[in-house]
Amino acid sequence: MNIFARTLSYLLPYWRRLVLVYISLFLALAFQLAIPDVLERAIDHGVDGRNGSYLARAALLIVGLSVLQAIFTFIRSYGTNVLAEVVGNDLRDQLYAKFEDLPFQFYDRSQTGQLMSRATEDINNIRGMMMFSLRAVVQAIGMLIIVAFILFQKDWRLALVSLSTTPILIWWSIRFGISIRPMFLKIQQQFGSMTSTLQENVAGGRVVRAFAQEKAESERFEAELQELFQRNLRASSRWAFNFPATLALNGLSVAGVVWFGGYLVLKGQITVGTLVAFQVYTTMLQEPIRWLGFVVQRIARSNASAERIFEVLDTKPAIRDLPGAKPLPDMKGVVTFDNVQFRYPGTKVDALHDVSFAAEPGQIVALVGPTGSGKSSVVSLIPRFYDVHGGTVSIDGVNVRDITLKSLRSQIGIVMQESFLFSMTVRENIAYGRPDAPFERVVAAAKAAKAHDFILRMQDGYDTVIGERGVTLSGGQKQRLAIARALLIDPRILILDDSTASVDSETEHDIQEALRVLMKGRTSFVIAQRLSTVQDANQVLVFQDGTITQRGTHAALLEQEGFYRELYDLQMRDQEEASASIAAVRVGDDAPEPAFDDDSGDRWADAPDPAPGESGVAMMEDGAVEAEELMAEADHAEREAELATARIVRRDGTTTTTTTTGREGK
Repeated sequence: MNIFARTLSYLLPYWRRLVLVYISLFLALAFQLAIPDVLERAIDHGVDGRNGSYLARAALLIVGLSVLQAIFTFIRSYGTNVLAEVVGNDLRDQLYAKFEDLPFQFYDRSQTGQLMSRATEDINNIRGMMMFSLRAVVQAIGMLIIVAFILFQKDWRLALVSLSTTPILIWWSIRFGISIRPMFLKIQQQFGSMTSTLQENVAGGRVVRAFAQEKAESERFEAELQELFQRNLRASSRWAFNFPATLALNGLSVAGVVWFGGYLVLKGQITVGTLVAFQVYTTMLQEPIRWLGFVVQRIARSNASAERIFEVLDTKPAIRDLPGAKPLPDMKGVVTFDNVQFRYPGTKVDALHDVSFAAEPGQIVALVGPTGSGKSSVVSLIPRFYDVHGGTVSIDGVNVRDITLKSLRSQIGIVMQESFLFSMTVRENIAYGRPDAPFERVVAAAKAAKAHDFILRMQDGYDTVIGERGVTLSGGQKQRLAIARALLIDPRILILDDSTASVDSETEHDIQEALRVLMKGRTSFVIAQRLSTVQDANQVLVFQDGTITQRGTHAALLEQEGFYRELYDLQMRDQEEASASIAAVRVGDDAPEPAFDDDSGDRWADAPDPAPGESGVAMMEDGAVEAEELMAEADHAEREAELATARIVRRDGTTTTTTTTGREGK
């Protein structure tokens, strides 16, 4: 089915309304075409015959015909507008449903602006075609047939003169439509590029301002806008030449009717009324034929837009329910990877290879490794965001490909590193996975996630509308709301993708408290760069270059030579010794000397003895100050250790692989 026919097929569900529209169109056309005939008789019998009453009746009849034409034109116009709107809504619904159905790999290679352009500008072009162009084509064809029949009945010689330019007009319009369609396709593509640039600029507005790149971004957007302007200008110049050409051809037709018709009147072979009627009919006929250039242009633009829309609709989702897939309602949470191999679409390097492990219900499995080692790829395979290329991923002994996606994903909770919140109320965001959850459960989830207190401090509490992407909240607040959202659905499997990487130490402590509640009794996968997050894990999997190089508990891995121990030495040793010092201060003992490079260990030796009666208060106050200083130094040491992780990676020769889709090797 060609693109235009496929677009028209969206009218089939509304065929009754479509029939009413075109009945109204032809009735309005009949009343319009009756007017020149009445005018001819009024001139011949009223004017030439000097019959005033005949002229009065003819005038009243013309008024009546015009009123009837207006009524049916209104019905036709309203009907076509309604049809255009319902078809536009159907296309948007279908396109949105397709967006929801398409896998991650589609979005890996697609620009957001291009997709938004398809859902807005492209559908508006199809609406415009349905609203005007389709009706204009039918009206032009109908008028051509009826007027030609009337003119040949009146005088075949003058009819030939009147219609002589019509074939040229039709040929010219079709040729114009064929030549301009590729230009409109390029315009729509450039509009999508411009929209992508605008979307990135708006979404990244804070980054743009933070780096003082307003001028550079304005220049980038101006370049896209200028290219769109030039493409529109080239199409407009083609259109600007087309319309005057049709006017010139129409002028030749009118001139021929006046010259040859006047000659026939002078010879007495036709009446003046007939000549006037011919002139009016010719003008009526040339008007919709002149529209053909504009109509063909709109249809060409619509076809270019429809081609872009159908490209998305015809995309076959790589991730879908396989034939025979069944729900798994009572998931226990036994996750098994058996010799898994995986690569991202469009790449030649495996993101994972020879990955095998098992996780039992209630266990915490920590995934540690440098950036690009495959950690995020592992957790993306559990909910089937991607499919493996070799081996199997199974849950409770069932291959995830044999489980329906809805059943699988509804029992997996995910807390991402960058938590996405919708521009809805706090309550709606927490209840996103369970919209029908009672308010008491929403509050209970928020309390468990350590979010209840700060929610109550917000202007409208749980009914406070969060700004777009949660921009009004801090990073820690967004993470705790995301934890509450995951907790509410009561998942059997929990995935935490570096959920404390971008928060400070105090917020990390609050989030860790919430996560301990969330992970109880669930199979939990924790991706973390900070080893403080993974010490309680039942098993730690160390990934390098897409495979597991070490596995075991935290204590066991510290006894082994390798990446984990080196990472621990950089991150944790100083922090643990500092924490021990702080603990000693809080109980009033002598603090052990912390392992900092400065002389902080000598501070206690030089401290003056407390005055009599003030020893307890002074010790607590001094201890609090020293504890705060030590905490700050420990946090600084931890941050330095994170940066030093990169030095391990470089020293071991580990590299970060970036796929052609712009994603890291995970």
